[in-house]
Amino acid sequence: MPYMDKAMVPRRGLRIDITLRELPFPYIGLGGAMLGVRAGTSSLVVAGLALLGSIRVQISLI
Repeated sequence: MPYMDKAMVPRRGLRIDITLRELPFPYIGLGGAMLGVRAGTSSLVVAGLALLGSIRVQISLI
C-alpha cells in the first residue's frame, strides 16, 4: 500500500456544539417544567422541553 493511502487527510463535516445557556435560561426551563408537572403533563415531555430551553445547540461546517 502506498504511503499516501494511509495519510491522514482533513475531511469536511459538521461540528455540533452543545453548551448550557447563560444563568437565567435554566431557571426559566425549570420553572416551565414545574408548571408542566402541576398541569399534569408527562414528566418525560416536560424534562425534554426544559432541557431544550436551557441548552444552546450550534451547528457549523468544518
